[in-house]
Amino acid sequence: MCPKWYIVTLSNPYMPLPGGYMTSPRMAPTVVGMGLLELIPESTILAFQAANAASSGQVKGHANYVYNPYTQKTEIGRFGQKANTSSLLVQVATAFQQDMGITSYVQPFKSVHGQSQWGAIGDTSGFDIADSILNAVTFYVRTLAVPARRNVTDAAVQRGELLFTQMQCASCHIPTMYTGVDITFPSMSNQRIHPYTDLLVHDLGAGLADNRPDYLAGGSEWRTTPLWGIGLLEKTNGTPFYLHDGRARTLEEAILWHGGEAQNSRDQFTKLSKSERGAVISFLQSL
Repeated sequence: MCPKWYIVTLSNPYMPLPGGYMTSPRMAPTVVGMGLLELIPESTILAFQAANAASSGQVKGHANYVYNPYTQKTEIGRFGQKANTSSLLVQVATAFQQDMGITSYVQPFKSVHGQSQWGAIGDTSGFDIADSILNAVTFYVRTLAVPARRNVTDAAVQRGELLFTQMQCASCHIPTMYTGVDITFPSMSNQRIHPYTDLLVHDLGAGLADNRPDYLAGGSEWRTTPLWGIGLLEKTNGTPFYLHDGRARTLEEAILWHGGEAQNSRDQFTKLSKSERGAVISFLQSL
């Protein structure tokens, strides 16, 4: 089925955005291991939240509860920079809808970005994309593998991993957890994985704030980015771009942007010797 394209022409294309209109730049996220993240049990995520709440430290991450338009239920968010999507099916369907204007059985309405007069425009002659295509793309994203680590026996990498833990970076970028059971994906069930995330949202301070809340995630809160595969971004992308808006060009710069709940870890990083900072970067590049 060929997609149908719709063009909405405004009477004044240079009309300024309405007052209070919120924007936030975003970099496309890494999509490896998404199916494994989807299989992390909800109880695991809530246990991370409970541990944060019980701690006397700065780290106070919490789950973002979001609306799933397909199940029509409120669920724990896992995907997106602010954990504003709960399932990969919705994530993929929303990308078709928001980025390309393509409707589906999951997202049947046109994306009109705040134009309330067109807020409920649906397809009268069927969805833009066949159910089978949406399901196939979701399957593809769900099953993209995580790249293998490199240089794991290197002394600098091992030293960097120890420092990473000592600086309490692993309080949010949790190294190891287990997936639950999904009989439709037995190869991903009951797996010991190393995503380096807790899937919670954390306040990272004014320096990284976009002042745009998203469900229960505040304007300075962001989901802990999974670090697996981060060491290959420079190779795969040419020039690496880190953080939600790509402002950092190096891993060290990305660390130095951390504030809020991560301020203490960031400050400890600045106090390391040059060789120790290099070891931390070598560890991250091994992921």
